[in-house]
Amino acid sequence: MPRPSQRDRIVDAYVDHVVSEGPETVTLDAVAARAGVSKGGLLYHFGSKEALLEGMLERVRALTDADIATARAGAAAGTETVAHYYLRTSADDPARDSDFFRAMVAVLKVAATEEAAAVTARASMAAWQEVLAEETGDELTADLIAALGDGIYLRAIAGWRSSPLSRDWRTTLARLGVPERSEQCR
Repeated sequence: MPRPSQRDRIVDAYVDHVVSEGPETVTLDAVAARAGVSKGGLLYHFGSKEALLEGMLERVRALTDADIATARAGAAAGTETVAHYYLRTSADDPARDSDFFRAMVAVLKVAATEEAAAVTARASMAAWQEVLAEETGDELTADLIAALGDGIYLRAIAGWRSSPLSRDWRTTLARLGVPERSEQCR
């Protein structure tokens, strides 16, 4: 696996800082120190805190696209539906502290004060809703799946895994009227 670029390390440090210390404490000096680069090195890639925020938002958009592509690939291969993937990863991603999870936590923290972050968070949610509606053929069912997944995600962040929901994703989806296309999806 290739080493992350200096730019990626800086965005990682920004995300880590926001998640652990809060967005109100972000300074270019603090992010540079956390990334192990000079302030000049940070400024070479990101000329301001606003540019650094945009770098994180670009990452979230790219991670959302990649996550949706993974879900679609699984559905195309018949291993699990997009809805199954969405619910399963809503429970699993917080537990394993994925890049996508950490970036979304940072975006949601920043969204309270930065409209660009709120727009990116809403765009990620809308992209998933669109894919779920495409799969189910029903906007309301897609919204129910998305809301359920978001609730599961919130519970997982708090360290609570809802056993009745996560024990059998097929049964959970069937309760919503969503048929599972593959017997492998458990």
